[in-house]
Amino acid sequence: MKIQPFSPVKDRHSFHIDVQARYWVDYDSVEELCSVLRDAAGFGLPILPVGGGNNLLFVNDYPGILLHSCLKEKTVLEDKGDEVLLKAGAGHNWDELAAWCVAQGWGGMQNLSGIPGEVGATPVQNIGAYGVEAKDIIEAVEVLDRTDLSQRTIAAADCEFGYRRSRFKTDWKERYIVTYVHYRLSRKPVFQLNYGAVSARLEAQGGLKAGNDPQSVKDNLQMVRRTIMAIRDEKLPDSAKVGNAGSFFMNPEVDRQHFRQLKSACPDMPAWELPDGRYKLSAAWLIDQCGWKGRRLDEAGVWPTQPLVLVNYGQASGEDILELARSIIDDVKRRFDVALRPEVIILGE
Repeated sequence: MKIQPFSPVKDRHSFHIDVQARYWVDYDSVEELCSVLRDAAGFGLPILPVGGGNNLLFVNDYPGILLHSCLKEKTVLEDKGDEVLLKAGAGHNWDELAAWCVAQGWGGMQNLSGIPGEVGATPVQNIGAYGVEAKDIIEAVEVLDRTDLSQRTIAAADCEFGYRRSRFKTDWKERYIVTYVHYRLSRKPVFQLNYGAVSARLEAQGGLKAGNDPQSVKDNLQMVRRTIMAIRDEKLPDSAKVGNAGSFFMNPEVDRQHFRQLKSACPDMPAWELPDGRYKLSAAWLIDQCGWKGRRLDEAGVWPTQPLVLVNYGQASGEDILELARSIIDDVKRRFDVALRPEVIILGE
């Protein structure tokens, strides 16, 4: 375990805002996590579990304790021929895990390739990309209960996963800390290739191989992963070079009447009908229509090839990024009467 007081956080989150935390704690076991929580109880400081820091915007210094998991082990809990149940530590790098599973010929994570961060964030955020969400492969989540320091395993069905949300972001936010996640993977995966860019690129490469033999499955998984990584690299900036948190906003949802009004005024507006009759709109399209793609407000800006991504060009403060986000929200609301909500967690607003 490593405890660092007044610790700079600039290189520990993807926006690279120059702030510090009162304490930064790296823990290597659940026992060490329990020890930290017991010791911290008497200080009255806020406590926030963090992973790779890829979904955080610090507006000010963090006045409490940032807890970072170094639980990186992975274990096969079950192997039933066509299915594998994998347990991974919350501190394991997500994309490295996805790459490893693809190399084993285990399907389920390939569409989520390239998403930055660590395993512990996958159930909290219900991360998703290219037609797949973490909820599609999560079977259970192991947690530490902060109220009594007990450990328990929560079934995925009880996590109330939704679009970029779970109970870990709502009523469980102050109660549970994710320690391990169980993923159900398949040696005979059903490929989700509904996104046009993905399917078109695969077709240009000759398409996926026929058959479910192990080598064909591995080759197909690798092809999908490479394709998605290439698309991401073209659209999204490397956070090591340009500070960003990926998609800053969630795609908004509107009722049928509002959708029809918008579609009548904007026939080319992309949208997806939801099971409840509502419609999900493209936040990127809305932002682009308001003229924000590629614009800058000093050191804060909107990425030229993906309007969902707000970036720190070098010296932006958290307040600079937040002011940019507010301006975009105001413009989209004014033009379309649609409220954008941040996907990024804003700290110290």
